Amino acid sequence: MFYFFVILLLWVSLIGTNHGQSVEQTQQPQSILQGTSVYLECTYKISTSANVFWYVQYPGQAPEMLLSSLLNEEKKGFSAEHKKSETSFHLKKDKAELQDSGVYFCAVSDTVTQGQSPPVT
Repeated sequence: MFYFFVILLLWVSLIGTNHGQSVEQTQQPQSILQGTSVYLECTYKISTSANVFWYVQYPGQAPEMLLSSLLNEEKKGFSAEHKKSETSFHLKKDKAELQDSGVYFCAVSDTVTQGQSPPVT
């Protein structure tokens, strides 16, 4: 028996305050057949080096980070290759599962660091 699930692309996020930065998810909401591949696009424009993230929000739950360009790892069968020259971080999974249903969104942050206060003792 086949099950359907819906991946909704509702939100893109930009972390930081620099002007001229953007994140794009151009695909429309998708229904994907269980067992088929998933491919969600994320491209960005930013004037500095970027850290890119994929987040997922499962029904009834808070958003959680799924993948980060900093860690270059696979999680829950999902992977994403950070192609800096193409400014992309597309999300992939070979075989979709029913429990993958949720809202997926891409976010980018520049790598400019801010000073930190020393710990309070």
